[in-house]
Amino acid sequence: MGPELNSRHRPNQKDKVDPEEISILLIGDRQEQELAISLIDRHLRRAIIYKIRETAISLAPDELLYVYQEVLLNVWSAAKQQRYDPDKPLMPFLFTLAQRRAYDRVRKNEAKKIHESSLLDEVSESLKDTKVGEAWQIVAARNEGRRMMDIIRKTVVKMPTRQRQVALVVIEHFPEVLSPQDVSEVIYRTTGEKITVVAAKRAWQEARNKIREQLTHAGYMEDNADGRY
Repeated sequence: MGPELNSRHRPNQKDKVDPEEISILLIGDRQEQELAISLIDRHLRRAIIYKIRETAISLAPDELLYVYQEVLLNVWSAAKQQRYDPDKPLMPFLFTLAQRRAYDRVRKNEAKKIHESSLLDEVSESLKDTKVGEAWQIVAARNEGRRMMDIIRKTVVKMPTRQRQVALVVIEHFPEVLSPQDVSEVIYRTTGEKITVVAAKRAWQEARNKIREQLTHAGYMEDNADGRY
């Protein structure tokens, strides 16, 4: 991204870039700032998107990318307007931006959902006892899957950190069934945090029970004494 820089400005080619090095580039000239954004996108994209997903589990994949792009634009704007403080750690700065933009997107979606729900109710009422109304009910039934996912997402976002991490990985890879070892490896690749297989298995059991409880309460599942589903 941007023109080539002199070698003294070019970070070492390595798997993990030094956040302090990016901070220095962000307070440099335009070319250095462009390089900083490029390095963030290349090396820190996964961590930022994970933070967005962890903050707002209800967001669809395309929305995650949209929010991520907003984060990069915010960083670019802060650097260009000389509002970026290199004396403060870079990662907390990026994660704060990620959380704020994720919350903004959720609020926007909630406002849209309320408006659409009101509109759908009006349409449904006007079509009652008509042939078109019967077709409308079929479409409404198909929306139950989305409602179930909304319940799951709202349940997961309230979970303790470890349970939320594991549940996010399981949901993201559904319908593929991951082993506790797989879950542990995905979390390590995504966040750099190591958790044991035993901890991953226990966290998923606890998260799964909470999800089941909420789906049962909403009438989507029958109570099952053995706790499996």
